[in-house]
Amino acid sequence: MKEYTKKEMKILEDNPYTLKVTKNKLSHTAEFKKIFWTKYQAGESPRKILTDLGYDTKMFGQKRIDSMVQRIKAEALSGNGFSEGSNRTKRMKIISNEDFTPESFAKMQHEVLYLKQEVEFLKKITKEANSKRRK
Repeated sequence: MKEYTKKEMKILEDNPYTLKVTKNKLSHTAEFKKIFWTKYQAGESPRKILTDLGYDTKMFGQKRIDSMVQRIKAEALSGNGFSEGSNRTKRMKIISNEDFTPESFAKMQHEVLYLKQEVEFLKKITKEANSKRRK
């Protein structure tokens, strides 16, 4: 994936529809998503919409534009409306320091060890299956 240069990041940050930009990611405001979706449904091309909203489309490859369209479309069809930036509803609950007890720590350690054993077992099975295929 192409990374944004410092100059491109500055240009993107200056756009009122940009919520946040990093070298790898561009987050848009809810207003941008609403306008984009309305124009897209009216039949305008994504490149024209981006240009109309003040973005230089030379900064975006086709894959990035397609991805942008798909994310906005998914958000529009979700029924939850548009959110600022990325939709983070699938994130796990953040654990606070108060949630860490010696018992919870021991349980996590046990789980990590168990998962390591599982991974080693799966590696052995895969290695066995691959060696049988070669014969």
